[in-house]
Amino acid sequence: MSKSNALQLQVLLPNQDAQEHDNPLGKIVQLWTPTTNCEQNFALLVKVSQKLCKLIFRDKVDWQSHIWDLRGFESTVSLRSTTQKSNVLFTQRSGLKKRHKQKKGDETPFTEPFSSFAKALIVTAHANKPISHNAHMVAMRALRYLYEVAELNGCRHVIDLTPGLFDEALKLAMAQGEEATTLYTTGEKLSYISDRMQQLGLSVMPINWENPIPRDFKHGGRLQSGNAPEHVKHRAEKLPKSAVLVFISALWFHYDELEERDKALTCMAVILMACGFRMDEFVSLDLNCVPSREEFMAYEPELDPQSGRFCRILKIRVLARKRYVWDSKIVPPSMTDLIFTAIDRLKMLSEEHRTVCRTLLEQGKWTKFMQFDDEQLLTSRQIMDVFGASSISNTITTLKRYGVMPAPGSKRKSTFFRVADIHKGFSDAYKERIHAILDGVGMGRIKVPVWDLITLRFKDQYTPKEMLNVFAEPLTGTQIQDFFKGRDYVSRVSKDEARMKNVFERYSFPELEGFEDAPEVRTHQFRHLLNTIMQESDMFSQEDIAKNFLRAGTRDNKAYNHRLQPEAARNVMHNVQKAIFQPRADVSVEQAATLARQFPLLTPDELTQDLESLGSSHLMDIGRCRHDYVQGPCGLHYACLHNCKHYRRTKGDPSEIARLTERKKIAQVQMERALEDAEDGFTGANEWYRHHKELVDGCNTALAIEKDSSYAPGDIVQIFPNGRDSCEV
Repeated sequence: MSKSNALQLQVLLPNQDAQEHDNPLGKIVQLWTPTTNCEQNFALLVKVSQKLCKLIFRDKVDWQSHIWDLRGFESTVSLRSTTQKSNVLFTQRSGLKKRHKQKKGDETPFTEPFSSFAKALIVTAHANKPISHNAHMVAMRALRYLYEVAELNGCRHVIDLTPGLFDEALKLAMAQGEEATTLYTTGEKLSYISDRMQQLGLSVMPINWENPIPRDFKHGGRLQSGNAPEHVKHRAEKLPKSAVLVFISALWFHYDELEERDKALTCMAVILMACGFRMDEFVSLDLNCVPSREEFMAYEPELDPQSGRFCRILKIRVLARKRYVWDSKIVPPSMTDLIFTAIDRLKMLSEEHRTVCRTLLEQGKWTKFMQFDDEQLLTSRQIMDVFGASSISNTITTLKRYGVMPAPGSKRKSTFFRVADIHKGFSDAYKERIHAILDGVGMGRIKVPVWDLITLRFKDQYTPKEMLNVFAEPLTGTQIQDFFKGRDYVSRVSKDEARMKNVFERYSFPELEGFEDAPEVRTHQFRHLLNTIMQESDMFSQEDIAKNFLRAGTRDNKAYNHRLQPEAARNVMHNVQKAIFQPRADVSVEQAATLARQFPLLTPDELTQDLESLGSSHLMDIGRCRHDYVQGPCGLHYACLHNCKHYRRTKGDPSEIARLTERKKIAQVQMERALEDAEDGFTGANEWYRHHKELVDGCNTALAIEKDSSYAPGDIVQIFPNGRDSCEV
């Protein structure tokens, strides 16, 4: 085996001091180079994985158990479902229908050595990078198919797996009727398992297995690219209807008239429309996600990469869902005031929730009973009045549900409860409910306490049965879905069918006249809409779009563009331009002119200038630029200072010197700010630093001609004669 196949496991040990937490790479726990002996490699993998299991899960997960509860240990905990269990089940396929859960006693664990192999995959994956519970369970689904076909074919050991068994596993998944999207992800996990076996030296024969299932249209495949009616319909369904946008605007305009329960969710809708966050990213917003207005106004203006204008840029800090790193997203300048207002409103709405949360976690006390002494005994009627419960029996039942028992000596008709017991019962119950985020949200140098989240809402706050207002949790998926879509249900009391109306059904404003049906919306549609707008604007690179939506790469950009694909549009434009500007012998001038009228890419004046000069010279405050009008003008000709060969300036021109000096000063401030962000670990900060440094270097080069004696005042000088063609780039 070559050293390139060496397995390197990195994990941050628990209970490290602050200095160790500053190391983003963690500690190297084990390093080895697989040998040609597969059995030896497997034994070593299991041994190391058992050690890692104790380190990562702090001895709270039993390696021998077939159920691992990863709450509080998984890095990418879903903030929308903090109270849900995060069990990883190392069990065989149940054979039940979809969405039917198997009873705990009926589960059949994997047999050895497959069980240890599955656990080793989970542990090593969890140690190397953040993995969510859902991702673990998708891997388990693939492992279950692989385990079943291995048993059917008499394969008794992991090292005896063959590429054919991976094919059989995927066929079994197909036979179970998995949908195209699910089948693709199952194939991807099978491919990952194959690659991992190769890396660890666990296969007797090479397993170069690749997923044969193509990406489904939901991931940017077939229905995205066509223009048939069904393709157009599919793309339209991914975008919010205009009625939704108008309605949310009306909710925002009439904010003070809304019920308290709807105000936080309206703020959520506005922020999603402006920023395109995933729901988990929105839910992670905290008190310090944006600077104060005073701090923001003290910022130096910098270049907005979207508009190309110098202005103060607001960045909103958020926990990127897919990569589980703290990242910052630029807010469009036109939306800055809107975001400030929405964040301020969320802070105000969550103030009581955050206070109750902090008091329960730090002091172990419930604010409703702070006016009583800990040793004071309260009757059930007194507690009922504090709760606001409907009866004494309901009060006693509620207290017992949370482990608060009557004080010794209490009688049936005079039941007393000790205040300290009430504090402890509800504090313990709360800590158990939010166990996954009890230590805070995030990792490394930025760990946000739960009581700093501005998206906290009380449990069941959006249902009539809530009376306690004690368990403050981040907005849940159910609350969000009920707000946007509503819900049909059967009443537990009357057994009649009923409906929880969505926000569009519950309000009526003058601006909404003419909208007959209450629209429905999914939160992800706002993200699709913003992505489509950015794709169609032709102002952003694919990398810029990916960064704007906090993606790890550009692969999903296509899946979120729901109009004609830019590649196809560019091909059409290229062909038309070629016919107009470079007519072939069989295309007359009249025909070219007809094409120009049919495809009005340029104004008549621009077309005339380009036909005559195939390029135009523009006067700017920093010099001149020869620029093709077919391209949109670069923002303030910012690209000129990045080594563009078309950039020229006049020696001795005072206005040019002043503007260049000013931009250099601003860019130097931006360099310092980007360097600070890079040291804090913000994704892409190094790239911004490099970008600002290029601008400073360009300004220095442009100003250097003032001291160059080979040029006389008034000479027009090409600053970067060997530069690149930034106008075309």
